[in-house]
Amino acid sequence: DDHRDDGRNESGGNWPADLSTLDRGSPFILSLGTVERRKNVPQTVRAFARVADEHSTVNLVIAGAPGNDQAAVDQAINQLPDAVQRRVVRLGSINDELKSRLLFNASALAYPSLDEGFGFPLLEAQQAGLPVVASTAGSIPEVAGSAALYSAPTDVDALAANLHLAITSETVRTKLISQGHRNLERFSWASTADQLTQLYIDIVNGAAS
Repeated sequence: DDHRDDGRNESGGNWPADLSTLDRGSPFILSLGTVERRKNVPQTVRAFARVADEHSTVNLVIAGAPGNDQAAVDQAINQLPDAVQRRVVRLGSINDELKSRLLFNASALAYPSLDEGFGFPLLEAQQAGLPVVASTAGSIPEVAGSAALYSAPTDVDALAANLHLAITSETVRTKLISQGHRNLERFSWASTADQLTQLYIDIVNGAAS
């Protein structure tokens, strides 16, 4: 089964016109964020091409404001076979409501950034119970913790293999979703307050020593 049926897609319903090619239950990989070079979206497109060869019903949805990597994304999509190109949906900028619906209905989040300061979509995906497939660049491993499948941002084969696992293996999916929920606890207000309190204690103790 290319798509999970775990009760998370209650926010589905009728998609907007740009997503009319997706039925309510159609599996899709989600690329979320401004289309800029550091987001490495062309790599997601190339990895999707490999996954699409094995999974004839899986689509790719690219959602995010236009950025400085539009031309490279265009080129990567244009290099796909026509039949695969038709399975790529580009939405551009989206509102919070549609972003939430995409997160709750996607099969996996692809996030192979070349660099990342924090990466809020990682936590948004984990909050929605969406498996994360990401790169090892920047702060991503620190933010996503053990609740993601990782590969080097330049390794398209590893990215494709991880996407394949995330959308086909129920064991992997269940593990990622469960670990994602636990990972979110590190970013709760209570946890943040505790960490700040400990920081102040350490500063005071350091000043007194």
